[in-house]
Amino acid sequence: MTQWTFEWITDWEKIWSDDFLRLWNAWMDQSWSSHVFYHPSLARAWAETYLPLQDIKPLFLVARQKNITVFFPLLLWRRNWKNAFLREVIPLGYSDFDYHDPIIVGNREIFEPDNFWSSFLEELDLLGLGYDAINITGIRTEFAGTGPNWHEDEICPFCNISGFTTPEDFLPTLKQSLRGDLRRQIRRLQEQGELTYHVYSPDDLDASLAILPEFLTLHAKRWPNAYKAPHFHENLLRHGLKEGVVHFSELRLNRTPISWHLGFVDGDRFYYYLPAIDPAFSKLSPGKVHLLKCVEEAIRLKLSVYDHLRGEESYKSGWTNEAKKLSNFVRRKNTISSSVKSFMVEKVKPLVVRQSPEC
Repeated sequence: MTQWTFEWITDWEKIWSDDFLRLWNAWMDQSWSSHVFYHPSLARAWAETYLPLQDIKPLFLVARQKNITVFFPLLLWRRNWKNAFLREVIPLGYSDFDYHDPIIVGNREIFEPDNFWSSFLEELDLLGLGYDAINITGIRTEFAGTGPNWHEDEICPFCNISGFTTPEDFLPTLKQSLRGDLRRQIRRLQEQGELTYHVYSPDDLDASLAILPEFLTLHAKRWPNAYKAPHFHENLLRHGLKEGVVHFSELRLNRTPISWHLGFVDGDRFYYYLPAIDPAFSKLSPGKVHLLKCVEEAIRLKLSVYDHLRGEESYKSGWTNEAKKLSNFVRRKNTISSSVKSFMVEKVKPLVVRQSPEC
């Protein structure tokens, strides 16, 4: 097997340079493993959000072997004193994004995941970073390695919509109970006035930013424990809307929004990411109706996959017909210092938080 060569990019200025962004976009276009979460606009939105909040340094990898190129945006995260100053290697996007598969270009038939991951770990150790742990989540199983450091995680259910010719073809394929409920709720909503579906265009940035606080407030009421980094979703709109990868839509009743969805469109895939509804209309299931409108639009756009992303929430079963398994890679250094830090973060901190509400 031909040896891998590794290049590590550790300078943000180089990463955001026009020359490197051209390379990055070319890899995304040519890759058979690409996903929207490593699109440069989403990567930049995430980085601009977290650089003022956390001590993170770029550790972007470009690995080459014969006619294969692997691009892997990683970070070295030095956590704060509450987390024992643990130094972790993590993927860009970490807990905010669902997929972290490397972007792989070249001959798919000769790419061997185990060979890549073992070579990657050897090279990472040679860098002398002094890291305490590696925590790489959201690797789809076909790109994951094997061994004791790999662990199966959640699944990502999705719907293959490639066989639908028109948007109207989709609703009749749903289970009878869901199909009947959707038709009933659409009828009830239309009895109250004009029901419309609106998608914000790249030219609608100001309007989308104006409605964003209401959307996020309602989402927080529904999911109060979901962390939202300051300005993250604003940055997603600013960077992703103009590139056409952020998809922000509303279901409106008499021109007033009653449901929102912030998601992504890239390649042949629609990503269902962040919904919210006006609770005053909850009995009319506007979120469910809105989801139907999004699926129908994905079919209209000739996309092949409607991806419901991470998690096995019960509602997804009625909308999906396939799923991808995710794997996580977790490795902790065996040194005394690293072991103590990991123990403090994983064992001691949860006990302190439970016993001290103000922590």
